[in-house]
Amino acid sequence: MRLIRYATPLFCSFFAFNSLAQTAPADSARSLREVTVYGSRLNQVSGQTGRYVSVIPGRTLSQYPVASLDDLLRLLPALEVQSRGNFGTQADITLRGSTFNQVLILLDGMRLNDPLTGHFAGYFPITPAEIEQIEVVRGPGAALYGPDAVGGFVNIVTKTFAATHRPDAMELGGTFLAGEYDLKSTNAGFYGQEKGLRLAGGILNNTASGQQLNLPGGGRNDFRLNTYSLSGAYQISEKLSAAARASFDRRDYNAQNFYTTAAGDRAREITSRDWYQGQLRYDWNARARTELQLVSTASTDYYQYTPVSVASSHLMHYLNVQGQHQLTLSDKVRLTLGGQADRRAVRSNDQGRHAVWHQGAFAVAGLTPTNRLSLTAALRLDHDQAYGTEVVPQLTASQQVSEKLTVRGAVGRAIRAANFTEQYYSSIRPGTVPSGFNIGNPNLSAERTWSYEGGLDFQPLSALTLRATYFNRYGRNLIDYVGQSGSQVIETTGLTNLNPAATYRLAENLFAVTTRGLELEATTRAQLTPQLRLDGSLGYTYTHLDVAGDVVSQYLSNVAKQLITGNVSLTHRRFSVGVGGVYKQRAGQRTTPSATVNDAELTPSYVVVNGRLDVALLPDRVWVVGQAQNLFNAQYSDLLGAQMPGRWLMAGVRLALRK
Repeated sequence: MRLIRYATPLFCSFFAFNSLAQTAPADSARSLREVTVYGSRLNQVSGQTGRYVSVIPGRTLSQYPVASLDDLLRLLPALEVQSRGNFGTQADITLRGSTFNQVLILLDGMRLNDPLTGHFAGYFPITPAEIEQIEVVRGPGAALYGPDAVGGFVNIVTKTFAATHRPDAMELGGTFLAGEYDLKSTNAGFYGQEKGLRLAGGILNNTASGQQLNLPGGGRNDFRLNTYSLSGAYQISEKLSAAARASFDRRDYNAQNFYTTAAGDRAREITSRDWYQGQLRYDWNARARTELQLVSTASTDYYQYTPVSVASSHLMHYLNVQGQHQLTLSDKVRLTLGGQADRRAVRSNDQGRHAVWHQGAFAVAGLTPTNRLSLTAALRLDHDQAYGTEVVPQLTASQQVSEKLTVRGAVGRAIRAANFTEQYYSSIRPGTVPSGFNIGNPNLSAERTWSYEGGLDFQPLSALTLRATYFNRYGRNLIDYVGQSGSQVIETTGLTNLNPAATYRLAENLFAVTTRGLELEATTRAQLTPQLRLDGSLGYTYTHLDVAGDVVSQYLSNVAKQLITGNVSLTHRRFSVGVGGVYKQRAGQRTTPSATVNDAELTPSYVVVNGRLDVALLPDRVWVVGQAQNLFNAQYSDLLGAQMPGRWLMAGVRLALRK
């Protein structure tokens, strides 16, 4: 009934627009710049998805003044990254006022989210050299990909796995930087294709001794972050192709006050992830294609609160199998049918041993009743041991009103189950759990949400696109942590390793929350002269959270009320210059510490700007690079307790060879 209530007025308006649009010339070509969105499961062009989608081509990644993929996402419109450190140390990704656990990350359509915690969502097992494009789809995606896609999803499409046609070529390149605080940064890789064989690989390494932290006990924000990846694909026959990937991610960093605000926190964390992925694709004919994918991962997390405390050690295994069949029934009807099954497992010295199976079957239909109207409907039957069986629908529409204007709308349902940390954290931790720690709750219910949105895309000039979107999401059973005395937590959980006189934060289904907001974006790509190109985007997001009851949310307290992100680059054969920045203003929440925690503050608002300059020594081949992170040395924290780095300068060379 809720779907009907939301959808009826929304989609009636689209049919009204459609009747007006029929008076325009019968030109089926859309004037707005279009790219294929593989994450739609129908390989639709962006203007037909009915969603607010951003697509970042892999060839433009070097234009951004960043040194990691999560730092790049930070500069994109209508996407918030809550970081605990630069260069890929750790970052929580949120969309439309979601928690960091409510965003799904995909690699070639396969889930990346770690079963232990959403804090590891930014640990991408991929290097920039392999990326074809990055797709950011805002709004619910559970009907397509299952749980966790509440605020939206990010799909990284790679050159070897994508169903694209590229000419035979060889590309080899890299950026090598050195900087302050013993920084060494390497981003290098290759891609080659010849006679049906594709190969790609790369390394992404960032290490530094770090800046001095203004925290009790001192310490430095040092890190060693290493990602290695190799993938290949082969066209076995005219109809059959196969692809495979192996990647390895290793991270070792100072995690002081990443998760607590205690003055005694001296934490260090070491993580790893081994990712193995395979794919078979069979093209029956020009109108039918079948794909089968398999992913197996093993990841570890070793967290030591102080040098003398007992370390938390976790081993996670994840197995995911997915199949889908795409059909083009006519020029007006496309259909994708598929199924997916996965197993999440953890073995931990403070959470125990647990395993959960999950299955889903989905159907996605794309309809184009007229040249200018596109409708997409998706339905998923989902079953999880944690929340039972759920039916998850989604409906979107896109209407081209004129050559320059497209309107769009979407409505959908989403779900999220508690991860292992929220259910079992500290449950079997040796000794007595220190005061201030989070405590898991195995009796948590799944979060359930309904979302709807409406927006428009307007292209007044060939080099300028303007976008606006209003969104509204209602969610219940939101999982968060609330402070309670040790005796209360013992009574609720029955745990015997707690101190009755201490204070803990217990995971609970706390409240319902309504999230409303507005997203605005301006994007330009202009050829100023035959040799000079301007690229840029500017985004503004306003988010209002209406929380039921007198509850202070630990998760939602970090969400920005107002967020401005932007980046601009000038590219010439002999030089390029890029600037990117973030302005964040938080909603009214606690920004100062209590007497029992350290001196860190959750910065009410801040501005951070990065800059980069490339000067060609050999045009199109060798450049000298200078880069500055946090150019104006802003002092800020995204998350209470986690102090972000100040200004960080670096320089080096960039190479690019093509054949």
